[in-house]
Amino acid sequence: MKAKSATIVFLILSVAVTYWFPLSWADGTPAAVPRYSYLIGSNATSTAGLSFQFPSGSNTVTKDLTNSSSVFTMQNQLFDSITVAGPIVFSLWLSSNTTTTTMVTLGLTLAGGFNVTTGEIQEDVTMIASNHTITYTPSVTTLLFGSQVKFSIWANPPKGTKVTLHWGSQTRHSSVLIPLSGYAFVNNVAILDKLLRPAPNFDLQASTGNNVVLIQASVVAAFGSADIQRVNLTIVGPNRVPVYNQSRNGNEAFPLTQFPPFSYNFQWAYPSNATEGVYQVNIDLIDSQGHLASRFGGSSSFGLFKGGTPPFNFLPYAAIGGVAVVGGALYYGTKRRTKRYLAPFEHFNSLTGGEFNGGTITVEGNTGSGKTLLSEQLMYEDLRRGRPCIFVATSDFPTNIRSNMKAMGLDVTGYEQSGLLSFVDAYSSEAGQESREKFSTPSLGDLTTLGMKITSSLPLDKAKGASLYLDSLVPLASKAKAESIISFVQSVGARMRGMGGRAVFTLGPSVDGMVQRQLEDLADCVVQMEAFEERGVRRRRLRIAKFRARRHQEGWNVFAIEDGKGIIFYSKKPKT
Repeated sequence: MKAKSATIVFLILSVAVTYWFPLSWADGTPAAVPRYSYLIGSNATSTAGLSFQFPSGSNTVTKDLTNSSSVFTMQNQLFDSITVAGPIVFSLWLSSNTTTTTMVTLGLTLAGGFNVTTGEIQEDVTMIASNHTITYTPSVTTLLFGSQVKFSIWANPPKGTKVTLHWGSQTRHSSVLIPLSGYAFVNNVAILDKLLRPAPNFDLQASTGNNVVLIQASVVAAFGSADIQRVNLTIVGPNRVPVYNQSRNGNEAFPLTQFPPFSYNFQWAYPSNATEGVYQVNIDLIDSQGHLASRFGGSSSFGLFKGGTPPFNFLPYAAIGGVAVVGGALYYGTKRRTKRYLAPFEHFNSLTGGEFNGGTITVEGNTGSGKTLLSEQLMYEDLRRGRPCIFVATSDFPTNIRSNMKAMGLDVTGYEQSGLLSFVDAYSSEAGQESREKFSTPSLGDLTTLGMKITSSLPLDKAKGASLYLDSLVPLASKAKAESIISFVQSVGARMRGMGGRAVFTLGPSVDGMVQRQLEDLADCVVQMEAFEERGVRRRRLRIAKFRARRHQEGWNVFAIEDGKGIIFYSKKPKT
């Protein structure tokens, strides 16, 4: 019997529309979590969608795919970038109107923001509706922050042949399984006392009512708080045995907001006979389908001591996992000698007390201190998280900047091609050369034109969450008046804040001292960097000199610069 031929083209679209909140790394995320999205609703009423909930009804919805497409849309835009961690499995109930087996070509297209992948798979469809399991390995591994997941199905069969899709009931539940990673995580954990003040240590002899540890967990969920079933807290004692457990439902975030991060509050009234020492905070996130989405542990702890102060033999004391907070600073447990080791660039967020989500940052430093590289790495982290960025080049050609970034392992080619990154060339005109960039200024001193170029470099559909990086303000100082520079920085910083992003400006010691002080007053965060010599060896260090309304680490932090890695921080490692 000769099979008739029909064609079904299957489209999954993720369209980048708005950008809201950032992505940060959790302490532990399963390599891949199988997330089932079930087809729901009716195309007739334009309510067809995707849901993580298994269909509860008994009525099956059908749609003839021959003459029109069937579109299914995830209700919310992604609040964070997520990773596709393996093959996608489509489970579709299909039937045809012919008594013979119909050979069907399934065309599959997956897109996440600017990323697109396509493919085709052959399937046989019969008159009796049956489930078809189709496994497809996409080349795209990231669904971008701000995108909306959609897919549509349609058929192009031979004349007289119809292909029907069935979905929406317990018996015929068409679905898509996508293995995902990084779709929910703990962004930050704050340990507070009864008066909501950050507290590294607590008094074992505190009176009843004052013997309270408050823990606030900030959670980011790409699919919104509805995708969080439970937030499970476990406090582990000095002997590594759990001493307290508490759980919050996903809808118990306070305040309950539409967009992440979502805050979950926990409280432990510790007994007076608790073991003296360091206690570790672990948090598990359970998604709406009961999977472990993320595990937080190893980087948040507090001490219980008589009188609230660690005795001498606990200074610095060894926390579970080797890390503890003492007096607001990060300590690594050793008894005698300490040892230095290299920590990745993500360590910068621990210095600032968490990720900097919006506002103005000034990066100050002498020649060779690493100001440009720090701003480039901060921008690269933004791009990795799906945030649109603008880089204003005033000190070098954009082609050189791209090349230097690539040498440090920061290749931005793909982000430019996708439209996520734009360069504004404010240097070529000063060097007497014609710019090769799409956006450029004829004169560095014309700040009005520069502001207009910045605005035009960022389309409205990519404005939310956008950040600007300007390297450096030094050339502007010789071209524009001091008050004009201050006004420009203030205006651009306010504009980026209004978009939910940040504005980062670098400046050197040649900038007038009065201008520098005014810029520091305007800034929400001031990073100071220094290149210096020690025993004939050139070294670099930085410190967070100011962070408005946020507790942060103080003091200098030594770092190195390595090809292919960029900035690497020195930190202390527990002795083994």
